Amino acid sequence: MIARTPLSAPPQGRHPEPMGDELADLRGIIMHVIEETARHAGHLDIARELLDGRTGLGPR
Repeated sequence: MIARTPLSAPPQGRHPEPMGDELADLRGIIMHVIEETARHAGHLDIARELLDGRTGLGPR
């Protein structure tokens, strides 16, 4: 669906306020999904590090 839909296409439904005005086109929706995914992945990284101090950085 994303490949055949212009990024400027408006959503067919509306998100309740306050996000309703921010999600005005497919580009905004995709950016919101990317931001939320990154945010929650970051939360998981923090929780993982708090468990035993391992960060996933350095030699594997």
